[in-house]
Amino acid sequence: MINDFHVHSNESDGQLSPELLIDMAIGKGISVIALCDHDTTAGVKRFVQYGKSRGIKALSGIELSAQWKGGNCHLLGISVSDDYEPLESVLKKTRESRNRRNRLILEKLSDLGVDLSIDQLRIQAGGEVVARPHIAAALFKAGYVNSFQEAFNKYLCKEGLAYVDRFRLAPVEAVKLLCEAGAFTVLAHPAQLNLSNSDLFDFVIELKNAGLKGIEIYAPNTSEQKISFYKEMAVSLGLTMTGGSDFHGSNQGGRDVGYYQPNKVIPQISIPELGI
Repeated sequence: MINDFHVHSNESDGQLSPELLIDMAIGKGISVIALCDHDTTAGVKRFVQYGKSRGIKALSGIELSAQWKGGNCHLLGISVSDDYEPLESVLKKTRESRNRRNRLILEKLSDLGVDLSIDQLRIQAGGEVVARPHIAAALFKAGYVNSFQEAFNKYLCKEGLAYVDRFRLAPVEAVKLLCEAGAFTVLAHPAQLNLSNSDLFDFVIELKNAGLKGIEIYAPNTSEQKISFYKEMAVSLGLTMTGGSDFHGSNQGGRDVGYYQPNKVIPQISIPELGI
């Protein structure tokens, strides 16, 4: 039995529909799967209903981006309500900020001699959220870069030539909002925070005091040494260990539903609060 608490659909920056994600999960013998799209709950009703019809436990979820002095922080809200107005209001503001950023990125790219249109990005996205991965894919498709990763490295990462920032909540605010929306709140892929062990421990304590319930122990690009430390931290702080593939599709090679690393299955995880 495999549980994957972190996948993305084409309602944000994934490639597959919520239904195709369910079909893929069933084909891989997954028992529980959570859809955690960036800044939108648009696909969760379909995801949960289709999962029920196929006999798999499919959970509503979301991935919220937060910003703090150390950089960006991602938080998962598993089993989140998709009709909690205060959350939906923040998500709308976040998407509007993304749209503004997209226009500014296109302007910067144009100044650099790169000609892309917002319509190209919408076609690339296909869902509610147009994000940097869609711009990267459009750059690659148009021949301006030789790979998806080159698009980020050259233009879209924080040091990139066309980078533009956007609105994000503070991490503590994001945790509290997700808790209010009924979510089981998890710190996603902590290795991406690039913090020392002691600084991460202090940060997680701050988030726990705001309502954090778990840590994504098993995640892509996480060394076994880091996993060992995260386990110790979770036990010492009384937090639940979770795992997720962070699957988006073929645009992020090496990631597969149900696996946190190539050929490494996400260990089965029990979360009584979610009935698992």
